[in-house]
Amino acid sequence: MDPLSMPLVGLTDATMRLMSTLLNPLKIIPTEDGFPRDWRGLAHLLNLDGEIMPSIMSEPDPTGHILSIMRKDFKSFMVKDLRTMLETLDRWDVVDDTEDLIEKDAEVYAHELEKSKTSAEIIQPSIDRQMLTIDDLYRFRQGLDEQYYDAFLLYADEDLDFAKQMIEKLEKEYGLKLCIKDRDLVGGITFEHEAVMQLISERCNRLIVIISPNFVKSPANKFFLNYAQALGIDKRQRKVIPCLYQKCQLPPQLSYTFILDYSRIGLYDFWGRLRDSVMTPTAADGCRKGHITAESQGLQFQTAQVVENSQDITAKEENKLNATLDESRTFITKNADDIKKPENNIKSSDSSKPTRIQEAPDLSELLNSTSDPSDKKLSTSSGSLLQSLRAKVQVPKLKNISSAFKHKSKRTKIKLEN
Repeated sequence: MDPLSMPLVGLTDATMRLMSTLLNPLKIIPTEDGFPRDWRGLAHLLNLDGEIMPSIMSEPDPTGHILSIMRKDFKSFMVKDLRTMLETLDRWDVVDDTEDLIEKDAEVYAHELEKSKTSAEIIQPSIDRQMLTIDDLYRFRQGLDEQYYDAFLLYADEDLDFAKQMIEKLEKEYGLKLCIKDRDLVGGITFEHEAVMQLISERCNRLIVIISPNFVKSPANKFFLNYAQALGIDKRQRKVIPCLYQKCQLPPQLSYTFILDYSRIGLYDFWGRLRDSVMTPTAADGCRKGHITAESQGLQFQTAQVVENSQDITAKEENKLNATLDESRTFITKNADDIKKPENNIKSSDSSKPTRIQEAPDLSELLNSTSDPSDKKLSTSSGSLLQSLRAKVQVPKLKNISSAFKHKSKRTKIKLEN
């Protein structure tokens, strides 16, 4: 930074004291322009009123008083303006003697000016009260909500080694989030017990208690245990998970609570049971179960629709068949003479022999027969009539349709059972 472009507020007390030392003594010989070559010359150049002059003269440090007026009322003045005034007063000695000090003042001023560009954020009491742990501070800077924990770990200071082992297991191996008072709480909390109570009640799903003779001796630990027990009863939830680390007389409030025993041997998996006890069922599990139930209900509905549709189709086909059979009976009755007419069954070689007419086949035989219409047993006209009759009577295979729908319904039901 250029020292001459520095505002007068950048001058340090040391520089101003030196100027006062050089300008306070009165000078008898004025400048060529008639200005006094001391502090009075500065007052004339600043056009200070005569009413102010008596007060300045009464000051023990009139130069310092004038410089204070310049810094307060002439904020646009810079070091170069002050230097110009000193040159006008022919006080080159003051310019030379203060040059080094002004350069140092400029460096300090530039550094402070750079520091002033950054400012601390204003504390918002409503937000500051919510910052209970270090995790809260980091999450707040990222625009996230407060930190929630799987469990708060409560232990005696003498059981710190076992507490570290538990933290290692639950956090690093099982991926659980624990809240530890000595590790996670922010400094400066006025009431530590109040902060711990708020964490246990609002931020932590469980309270893991490491029970030992040292734990039972601590009044603070007993208080937090009683508080968590009361919360569990009030909210009707499993709040406290006691872990017996060393044999001791159990607190009365844990007499009817199932306790995880660290010293128990055999097939007893202490760490696995502790992990499962801490883990909280999530809403996603319930949604997944509800999704399966809804899917099964949807399949049942589809099955019912298939059965209902198959019944509707079967009824429609039966009505259509009955109407076609009625029409066929009417057609055959009207053309019965043509069906019984003998043509191919008469032996024309012997005219003396009586004519033998073959009886007309039954209606069911005509409908179900697979013989060709040109069969010799029937006349040509009868064959043509039967062919037209078969074209009219297109009987759908109801048995096949019904069995197909029943088979599809059966497969859907098997899928639901699986």
